[in-house]
Amino acid sequence: MPCYPWGKVTRGAYGAKGIIMVKQLPEIASLWIGGRLSWLEQLCLKSFADMGHHITLYSYEPIPNVPKGVHVADAEEIYPSTPMLRHVRTGSPAIHADMWRLNLLRKTDKIWVDADMYCYRPFDDPSGFVFGWEKPGLVCNAVLGLPRESETLNALLDFFKDEYAIAPWLKPWQIRELEAERDAGRPVHMTAQNWGFTGPASVTYFLQKTGEIEHARPEAAFYPVSYPDRNHMIISRFNVEERFTDETRGVHFWARRMKPRLEEKENNRPRRGSFMDRLLDKHEINPDEALIPPKVVKTKMRTPEDEALFRAKVGLAAIKSDASMDKLSRDFLVDKQFIKECRDTIVQNASKLFVPEAR
Repeated sequence: MPCYPWGKVTRGAYGAKGIIMVKQLPEIASLWIGGRLSWLEQLCLKSFADMGHHITLYSYEPIPNVPKGVHVADAEEIYPSTPMLRHVRTGSPAIHADMWRLNLLRKTDKIWVDADMYCYRPFDDPSGFVFGWEKPGLVCNAVLGLPRESETLNALLDFFKDEYAIAPWLKPWQIRELEAERDAGRPVHMTAQNWGFTGPASVTYFLQKTGEIEHARPEAAFYPVSYPDRNHMIISRFNVEERFTDETRGVHFWARRMKPRLEEKENNRPRRGSFMDRLLDKHEINPDEALIPPKVVKTKMRTPEDEALFRAKVGLAAIKSDASMDKLSRDFLVDKQFIKECRDTIVQNASKLFVPEAR
């Protein structure tokens, strides 16, 4: 079907005077915090423009390499940049993006997409409810469209007015732990909560509570390639399109894990003949002009002695404490895998402490 700058003809229809009526596609929006785009974001954003969508990329600072056909706008129009809500442990601005996304839906009729969502077919759902299951029991918010009057949208905005709110969707023991912290005068801020607190878990909870979950599309609609299978999209021996259905509208590239793999192990590009490689050719994106930068790992500078003492402290806390991994992760600002490694190192080497000294 022909594609026009203002929309795409999705079906033949004639007005009273025999004029072909063009069904305009919904507008799309995304947010970018972090300087230049890599070729992966360029590919995804341009795919919407090439499909006939009006797509706007919002940012707090100018972006020098926005692809042709993608409009730009000031993110301050939707939600202020200060304070920038960054996850305490990782430094990621994902929490800020989650709040920005909800305010976008409140102020506009645009559909939100993450900058790593590829447009495989037009997003042509006229209902205003545009989202889908990532896996059983969880709706991902990498694609999110809600009418302004949506009960879910208003419930989310109301809930996050309290930046120290305790989520009702958590497990009972997690709620008790957070309540104990609050009662002790140490309420846990939203930026110190577990990763994803403001994202899919909250969206899924309120969609279910309001009954608007009935609008959820199947996994194949936006997440036909699952997170565990993400690398299949960059390896030529996999034909991922066999997993797509007539429902498939988008393909999530899982950039948080995909980009480090591409940069560190794949020479900054998908393998020749793979699904993603073919898309680069289709949309005329040159990876060499927008390379994925190396992942920056922020670590505290410690001497080897201090590092050993820190690991011992973390490991001992994990062994003797009644606190959960969640709380230890918040207290020490490390991920749960690090805590487990420190604990296991102590356990595995404990017997050596009791070996009799040789005389």
